[in-house]
Amino acid sequence: MRHEEMTCAADMTVRLGDQEMTAFAWAAARGLKWGTVRQRRYRGSNWQEALTPGLRRSRFNDGALAGPR
Repeated sequence: MRHEEMTCAADMTVRLGDQEMTAFAWAAARGLKWGTVRQRRYRGSNWQEALTPGLRRSRFNDGALAGPR
């Protein structure tokens, strides 16, 4: 990913489909907290993925340190 593609700022203009809004406005319109969107971007998601409501954290490591159940 190029540096400019990794940029994540609330006032950054983001285009999804044929609409443009600030990243913060997109998050609010989709019912997401700005911190959630920002963390998704920092973890490598593109804007489309980061602004998708309903995604859940991977359970891959849940209980990894807890030992056998």
